[in-house]
Amino acid sequence: MLAGELGEKYGTQHEYYNLRTPADAIKLLCLNYPRLQKDLVTAHQNGVGYKLIQSGAAMGYDELHLPFGSRPMMLVPVISGSGGASTNQILIGVGLVAASFLLPGAGIFGTQALGSGLLAAGSAAAVPAVGAIGVAGGVFGTALGTAISAIGASMILGGVANLISPQPELPKIGRRRMATNVRGNRPQGVTRGASGQQSYAYSGPANTIGNGSTIPVVYGRAMVGGHLLSVAVEATDVSDPIATAIKAPGPETILINGEQVTSTFNDQSGINTKRINKSDRDRVQTSKENKRKVVGANIGFGPGLSHPLVEGKKEKISEIDVRGTKKDVFDVIFEVKQGLFGHAGASTTSTKIDGFIQYRIEVIHSVSGQKNPVVASAENSIQGYLETTQDYFYLQRLKWTKVESDKKLRLKITIMEVDTDAQTQFRVHAFGYDLLE
Repeated sequence: MLAGELGEKYGTQHEYYNLRTPADAIKLLCLNYPRLQKDLVTAHQNGVGYKLIQSGAAMGYDELHLPFGSRPMMLVPVISGSGGASTNQILIGVGLVAASFLLPGAGIFGTQALGSGLLAAGSAAAVPAVGAIGVAGGVFGTALGTAISAIGASMILGGVANLISPQPELPKIGRRRMATNVRGNRPQGVTRGASGQQSYAYSGPANTIGNGSTIPVVYGRAMVGGHLLSVAVEATDVSDPIATAIKAPGPETILINGEQVTSTFNDQSGINTKRINKSDRDRVQTSKENKRKVVGANIGFGPGLSHPLVEGKKEKISEIDVRGTKKDVFDVIFEVKQGLFGHAGASTTSTKIDGFIQYRIEVIHSVSGQKNPVVASAENSIQGYLETTQDYFYLQRLKWTKVESDKKLRLKITIMEVDTDAQTQFRVHAFGYDLLE
């Protein structure tokens, strides 16, 4: 469930099945609503954090990869400065996204162990026999290594959150009066002066200031010091000293359905996908009856092509004759040209971030005089950061269902959602059978 502004923009209730962890829920929401991912990543710039609540308890980063509970989970925006007893459980959106896509399980933290046996919630514990100690020890070592990785990642993300939105220390209650642990001769926390030992009175010129300091209003002429009202800390790549982008551009930044693509077929959320290069694409330059169709160079979405790259645009591409074929797979070669990126703010000079395109593939059985059924379909998203001189090519393979008296298959592409400030061209180069065999 999404609360507040998130619920108004993306719907308050979202139902998914067979979720393993809270991180899976965040990842699925980001894949289904790419704009939501962008909002989460940039929310801290507007002073917004989040609480992730299940069964009345707020989660930390280290709990995102524990087994999913049976109660509804709620993501609640929290405005900076909200405070309260559980301020340590206020998460930043970029940390949520990072934890959902990169933390334990398959990925940079190695073998998945927490959710699959030894430490899984609800699984029975058994004492191994003497002969099985070696195997059990290996499993325990893997689980322990994954757990340690999760704790380390939690500490890193927690440190980043504290830099972005530090929380003041609250006073401790003594038997006789409230005491503060603030040190120094200038205000360093919101509780300074609560014990009656300190004063908020203006004390002369100073430019060392902390949370909870008064901001004086001066009448007449006075010698005053400066008060630093806001400070931002940004970590950037040393190769990009003025922080023009959040990462170095290139094909390595591209994700298909939220996952990295390799040069061999991998299941990317239900559709086999692999990355190809320009020479692979150029091998498919001529149409061949009952085999493949090469699409015209001016057909596609974007500047100079048959349709603008905007939400709702559709392209029905010419057919191939499939009579007599025994194949049940259908290949499509896509290309993204002239860059892919967005901006963190409204200005075109602000920091560059990932752009994305969400699209639907439909394979339509085409027979004259009959209703044309869809025999295969898939919704996909491609996101990443490419500069205007960079291109990206990939192949996706669908399985289709043969129908009686099949003669021709037609390809249809629909743009679902787009966020790119580049002059991006998105098009199909060719489709058919065994395009690169």
